[in-house]
Amino acid sequence: MSRLTIIPCRPTMMSRSEPVAASDAIDARLDPLTERALEWLVHLHSGSETEQDWNAFHDWKASGAAQRQAAEAAERLWEGLGSALRRRRRAKAAVATVLSACLLAAIGLGFATGLFGAPVAYFTDEWTGVGERRVLTLSDGSRLELDAATSLDVGFTPAQRRLVLFGGRIHVTVAADPGRPFVVEAAGGTTRALGTAFEVSRAGDQVEVVVTEHAVRVAYPDDDPGASVEVHAGSEVDYAPQTGLAHPRTADLRSRGAWRRGMLLLDSRPLGDVVTEIERYRRGRIVIADPALRQLPVSGMFETADTDALLDALATALPVRVAKLPWLTVIRRDPDRPLQPFLPRK
Repeated sequence: MSRLTIIPCRPTMMSRSEPVAASDAIDARLDPLTERALEWLVHLHSGSETEQDWNAFHDWKASGAAQRQAAEAAERLWEGLGSALRRRRRAKAAVATVLSACLLAAIGLGFATGLFGAPVAYFTDEWTGVGERRVLTLSDGSRLELDAATSLDVGFTPAQRRLVLFGGRIHVTVAADPGRPFVVEAAGGTTRALGTAFEVSRAGDQVEVVVTEHAVRVAYPDDDPGASVEVHAGSEVDYAPQTGLAHPRTADLRSRGAWRRGMLLLDSRPLGDVVTEIERYRRGRIVIADPALRQLPVSGMFETADTDALLDALATALPVRVAKLPWLTVIRRDPDRPLQPFLPRK
């Protein structure tokens, strides 16, 4: 099986002091139907599309109200990207003015239609943008590390210390205070520190907890006192509505904690999962146009500050082609290289 090995490149780091671009709204994850519609449009404008492909797209669009709405939203986004590409060819001063106007219009349209979702991060106590990491010392002396694209609320009272994680990933080194429990709430579950350091990551309704020191108690759902497990250092657990609370399992702490060092370590991770990770550190959307490519195994390491280097390496090591557009990156199958030898054996 072929594997991808990526050598780290020049490190850079975005800071909170940098202005947040208006295009942050475009970085929000699309709903599955809109993403599927965007994949259709990528193929239909690839130059290899056929009349049958167009007919199939229109049939899919007409198959239900949800599909029609998703297709229309994707078409608006695609049209906006195309307009931006055309305007980039003008003089620099004119480009800056036109793109700003187009961008503001696109963001307004996105919020009006729900395409980008609620901008929760703009109203939380603490947050990071795409490609940004932060380290904070909380009022009780606990150390809090935020990965890119993370948002949370901090609620400390005389009786309890509580964080509410809305999205992203954090690592907490908890300061001792026996009289005030330390709890992280995420997607209907809670992680209670038992004198510890631990990581919590949330993507939608899916939550993962990794314990780096001592132990935690994870409860899901948090209103069911019987649905909880104790997780010790070197172990991890996850929960989600579809699967419930899993059993603790051994964790690769070196790999799981690599983000705290500005790195991403991969060991035969499916390309689809890798793309999800990359989107924490790269502005815009990454679309995998062929679902079969999502299972390609990727191994190696790269610096989260240099996603261009990773995407270039993917195109070299895997049977894919990578097209980078403003706010959109498209990963397509390379017809000149066979796909089968890269697929994992069952």
